[in-house]
Amino acid sequence: MALTAETAGESVKNGSRALRKRALEAGKAGADVAAHAAQAAEHRLTEGTEAARKEFAKTSRRTRKKLASQAKRTRKDVAKSAKQARKIAAERKEELRAPGRKAKKAAIQAAKSAGHSKRKAKKDFKHAKKDFKAAMAEAKVAATGEKKKRRKLPLLLGLAALGAAVAYALRSKPEPPVAPAPPRSTDAPKPAPQAKPAPKPAEPKSAESKSDQAKADEAESAAAKQSSAAKSSGSAPKPAAQRNGQASSSAQQKKS
Repeated sequence: MALTAETAGESVKNGSRALRKRALEAGKAGADVAAHAAQAAEHRLTEGTEAARKEFAKTSRRTRKKLASQAKRTRKDVAKSAKQARKIAAERKEELRAPGRKAKKAAIQAAKSAGHSKRKAKKDFKHAKKDFKAAMAEAKVAATGEKKKRRKLPLLLGLAALGAAVAYALRSKPEPPVAPAPPRSTDAPKPAPQAKPAPKPAEPKSAESKSDQAKADEAESAAAKQSSAAKSSGSAPKPAAQRNGQASSSAQQKKS
């Protein structure tokens, strides 16, 4: 039994070793395959980029050649059109010029040969010159009128937009409420009551009133002394009493 267990353990160990070796070999083989695949992919990419560069170079050359040929054609066309325009301008230069002295002389000679007078020839020449100037002015106006109209259109559109914006802003603002006017009364306004005058402060007594009062007091004391003396002597006190009454009445009048 012991031998069978040992042999079984050795066989298991040998099997695990063999599996590890196979796993290592498989890993190495996979790494080699991956490296080979990466190399192949890089090679393909390099080949693809080179082919793309070659194609791009070919196409760029073709496009450059086409553009160069088109530029040459346009230059030739422009040169031809410029030559034709110069020829036409040179031919019509004499026609577009205002009639001068030579034309006037030629017109007078033609009128003389036809049997017309010199004055009539001059008048006809003047009328023809005026008509020529009017025609040239009309041609200039017609040539510049389109440009002016094209320039006016955006200006008119801008002004219309600005006016619409101003009108919208004015409409959007709420108007302030108007306060109602108070009703006017038909009755005449009553006059305000007059203020009562303030009472005057009492004037201080003057020195004269004080002196009069002192005199009256002295007279009363003298009369009292006389009356007491008369009572003691038994004489008639009537005249003294009358004097005292007069003095007191005079003092009261002065006080008032």
